Amino acid sequence: MGERDWQSSEFDRHDRLAGIKHALARIFGDGENPLAWGFRLGALGRTPIKIHLLFVVYLLVELIFTLPGNRDGLVFVLPRLGAVVFFVFLREIVHSIVAKRSGGNPIEIMLWPMGGLIPPEVPEHWFTRLQIAISPFLLNLIMLPVLALPLFLITQDWQSLLINPLTLRGTGAVITFPDGSTAWWLVALGAIHAANLVLLVINLIPMYPLDGARIVESFLSKSNPDHRAQWLCVHVGLISATVIGIFALVMQDGTPLFALCVVCGLICSMHRRRLQFLATADMIPGLSGGFAASENNEEPQAVRDSVSQDEIDRILAKISNQGIGALSRKERRTLKRATETSRQSQ
Repeated sequence: MGERDWQSSEFDRHDRLAGIKHALARIFGDGENPLAWGFRLGALGRTPIKIHLLFVVYLLVELIFTLPGNRDGLVFVLPRLGAVVFFVFLREIVHSIVAKRSGGNPIEIMLWPMGGLIPPEVPEHWFTRLQIAISPFLLNLIMLPVLALPLFLITQDWQSLLINPLTLRGTGAVITFPDGSTAWWLVALGAIHAANLVLLVINLIPMYPLDGARIVESFLSKSNPDHRAQWLCVHVGLISATVIGIFALVMQDGTPLFALCVVCGLICSMHRRRLQFLATADMIPGLSGGFAASENNEEPQAVRDSVSQDEIDRILAKISNQGIGALSRKERRTLKRATETSRQSQ
């Protein structure tokens, strides 16, 4: 559904559904890029902070499932959900700050249950990209002993630290003091430790949009062009989603992990289609191939003056990272003008 379908114009400002359309436009944008569906929470400097619709649904479902008697109660689930929101937010703030200081450009922070959905624009050097990609992982790694040591000293039991992060949940057992009693703050501390450990381990899986995929992509970009590195990483992600998804089907309490593999597999497939679009850009007049020729003065002056090569490269890189639905109206017009100008010159 296009942007015009969501947003009202001067001609329909008296439309009774104008308010609803405006609200939908704020959530879904132009509707073409599912990764951009979210609610604005605020901003970090000039960088918008949003929570993805999927994150909201996840939180609501977890709260609803506290109602049946055979499920974990609200007193146990609420600290875990709060810990997930806290660490996801903290991870992406660190990610954005490191990206800015390393010369990157965090366009938008989009929160989902495993971290951030939209990566920042990063410099070309592979090691700088690696530093940016690994920063959220290092945060979780540093927090691991900070949370685990006090938890052990309080409970005097290593079992309170040992959880299966692949279940994407906490320990499943009530964390208690040595005398068998417990307290809400102790439950909260255990939930924070569990959330940190889950995000640490799960984000090592090389599937987009997890950190593991960005780390692998950074290493691959050392000896491969960006498009080739992303192409290889996408297929690693699809294989990982398939293998781990099959494993999750036979694993006890593996339903959340299977759902994660399905979502990551879909995102990898979307990214693969974007890369295929960029690969065919050389066949589209006025895009990659046409402008590369302009550097050798083989294109007419009108084409070179119309749109710069750097601007086209930037737009294509944005499509690669965020999808064509993330383009602004100005960027869409620029891409269209480049194509039409080149066609007219041929």
